[in-house]
Amino acid sequence: MNKKIHRDEALSILKKHCSDDVVEHCVAVSETAVKIAGKIKENGYDMDIDFVEIASLLHDLGRAKTHGIKHGVRGAEIIRELGREKGYDKDQIMKISRVCETHIGAGLTKEDAEEFGLPVKDYLPETLEEKVIAHADNIVFGTRVGSITETIEKLEKKLGRGHPSIKRISQLSRFIEGISRS
Repeated sequence: MNKKIHRDEALSILKKHCSDDVVEHCVAVSETAVKIAGKIKENGYDMDIDFVEIASLLHDLGRAKTHGIKHGVRGAEIIRELGREKGYDKDQIMKISRVCETHIGAGLTKEDAEEFGLPVKDYLPETLEEKVIAHADNIVFGTRVGSITETIEKLEKKLGRGHPSIKRISQLSRFIEGISRS
């Protein structure tokens, strides 16, 4: 079988594995990402809005196992396992697993991964869809849509001014905002 995961199935997976607050956050991120993706598509960019909706619903699936930095990798493992068990479309599963891995901040470099004890590789968003989902996650706090300024202020307190992760998040934000203007 090669069945695709649709919105209702993604919600069902999320509700089965994650707490209500994680589900609510993922729904808010998905709604925000879909709005951003719609604006980008209106501006003439190739954008798979259906994929953005599904993958953003599942981006925090790893929070079923951990709320730490490893939740991205754990989410990718869970979705690949579900893909094998349920016979989901392999291409879609691999793309969703990439979103799980790359949504943290503006992604993690190989050096970041090593520092955090993750499998050593780059976890940087590459596709437009991955970038939109990472950005949407950066501006959704719980279920509230905030601003990138809030995100940066919180990270500066936690990581210190000038941290490379903050620079990547700022660059990602400027890029997404630049191509999503009406």
